[in-house]
Amino acid sequence: MRNTDKAWERFGQIDPYFAVLAHPRFRAAAEEGETRREFFDSGVEHVERLFATIRETLDPEFAPRRALDFGCGVGRVTIPLARHVAQVVGVDVSDSMLDEANKNCEAAGVRNVTLLKSDDSLENLSGVFDFLHSFIVFQHIPARRGAKILRAMLRRLSGSGVGALHFIYDIHAPGWRRLLRELRATFPLVNGLANLVKGDSLRRPYIEMHSYNVNRLLLHLQEQGCHRIHLRFSDHGVYKGIVLLFKKETLPLS
Repeated sequence: MRNTDKAWERFGQIDPYFAVLAHPRFRAAAEEGETRREFFDSGVEHVERLFATIRETLDPEFAPRRALDFGCGVGRVTIPLARHVAQVVGVDVSDSMLDEANKNCEAAGVRNVTLLKSDDSLENLSGVFDFLHSFIVFQHIPARRGAKILRAMLRRLSGSGVGALHFIYDIHAPGWRRLLRELRATFPLVNGLANLVKGDSLRRPYIEMHSYNVNRLLLHLQEQGCHRIHLRFSDHGVYKGIVLLFKKETLPLS
């Protein structure tokens, strides 16, 4: 099972904002200006839409007190979450990302965020959470490894807690592109050559994309008692995704 942590630490060192939102304009988000404001405003909009959807579809009284933001990156979503939730814990595999997130929390005047290094068992976490969140993160983790992390997250969900987790379920691309992606992910030299062809740095890591089996995701939710579920689709071109919105609640069959 391939470990992608080194690549994300490298991105955290050289291009953390682009690694979070992979559009060339966000390379400028590291500096003060309109692009940086756009970057963080997108996190605010995401949280507002998400909370409205949860209250509309799962829990009209949704008001979490303790939230986990898995794959927090530079704090794009963690910071606006902290304005709605009493305590937020952000976890990431990259020390450099966590350092940048800490700076951004301080600049935003946010004092109720704890930032921790992540591992597959989430051993650095303590206690339970009444809100689990992750967006555009699991898609960069191989599915087998991601399933282990998902189970660890669900075990930390409080009774009646809510989750909002995003996954890719289909990558609609021709066979040659799939093969090239696999070669770039497996062989650094192939990735370096592909970077040079695109006019990029030879040493820039490859951003892997992985799809998940929705049936298996639903099984993990069922096993952990998350029986109230709402689905929303995401569409990023060739990458078709799903946001699983769920509440830990056993519903009787009618």
